[in-house]
Amino acid sequence: MSDDWEYFLDTAPVFNYLNMKEIHLVCPIPGEKGTFVLQDDLPYLATEGPLKMIEKFFATHRLMDYQLMRRTCQSLEGLPSKKVPIVNAHFVLFPITKPEISTWLNPLTIFQVAEDSGYTTITLTNGLSLKLPIVRKSLVALTNKAIYSLATYRQDYSTFMRSEGHPLSYVMIPATPFGRTLVKQKLLQEWLLTPGEFSRQYKLEEHLLWYQSLEGEFPEIE
Repeated sequence: MSDDWEYFLDTAPVFNYLNMKEIHLVCPIPGEKGTFVLQDDLPYLATEGPLKMIEKFFATHRLMDYQLMRRTCQSLEGLPSKKVPIVNAHFVLFPITKPEISTWLNPLTIFQVAEDSGYTTITLTNGLSLKLPIVRKSLVALTNKAIYSLATYRQDYSTFMRSEGHPLSYVMIPATPFGRTLVKQKLLQEWLLTPGEFSRQYKLEEHLLWYQSLEGEFPEIE
């Protein structure tokens, strides 16, 4: 573990769930319980695991439910069916492995990446680096889907819907080495969903969950 990481773990305060600023990174602490959180470029520590921490943050601010997000994404074209991201109007986070124990990244805070022997070193825009067990190609694919999910959310929940635009009309990609790779990706050049399709499916999943709470199981969808 680098000196920077050691310093953060020794000095970072407890994460405040009432703080709604943008989260840049959620990372399990190696060999320990708890999670390292980078929010608005400031380090914090949370006692919960990565997914539990994210779910608690989103619930605190009455944002999306991750389990409903999972079911919604699995029902719609273009959205990730595995390693599903979580979105709100301001940012998106995505896991690189099993969500419950994974590092979660904010794709718009990745400055550059470098692959070596099956691992990828990711440098964030604030200069912090971490080495993760993922190849560059897979990282780019997950990042694309996360940004597409953010664009889809903004298209459906924005005040003014610009259905003639493309996904990048809703997300500003930073002018970084990694950002220049992202703006060329095919998935981000055109919509695979019609406006309102995501929000309708999410609402349907909410209704199904409510039904399950009454009946004990989900009804079949024709």
